[in-house]
This record gives sequence, structure tokens and C-alpha cells, in this order.
Amino acid sequence: MYASIRKGLIKPGVEVAEVVSLINTGALPILSSIPGFVTAYVVHGDNDTFGAISIFADRAAAEQSNTLILDWLRQNLGPMLAGPPEVMVGEVVAHQ
Repeated sequence: MYASIRKGLIKPGVEVAEVVSLINTGALPILSSIPGFVTAYVVHGDNDTFGAISIFADRAAAEQSNTLILDWLRQNLGPMLAGPPEVMVGEVVAHQ
């Protein structure tokens, strides 16, 4: 199993509900359409940070997710974010 993890910061004044709606209707359907997709979680953290963890059966699918989602983020959430998201892909080495 492999994970793709993305973290970003919403600009002050942006409605969190609008960001969540866009993620639900845009990003999550893209992720779930990738062969090897297992699950995805989006977390709204302190100070309007957002984290997303997507799990895939293989590394290629996890890397493809970042390519697709980073493009989607630029087009759909770019003006709402305080900068580019932090991104990583790696093998899941422990879970329960």
C-alpha cells in the first residue's frame, strides 16, 4: 500500500464550507476514479490548514493522484490557498 499526503493552508477570509464542497464534488471523484484507489481522508486542521491522505494499492497510482490533484488544486482552489500544497508519496509501513 502507498499513501499520497498533501497539506495546504486556506487564505484568511475564504469560507471553509466552499472549500469542502469543492473537494467533495471535484477532488474526491478524481481520486476514486484512479485504478488502485483504496480510500481518502481530508482533515480540516487548526488555523485553516487542510490535510489529505489518500491510500492506493501501488506507488504508480499514488503518484498519479498527485499529478491529477495538484492540477485540479491549481485550477479550482488556487486563489483560495495561501501557497502551493506540501506533497509526499510513500509506502505505508505500519497500520492497524
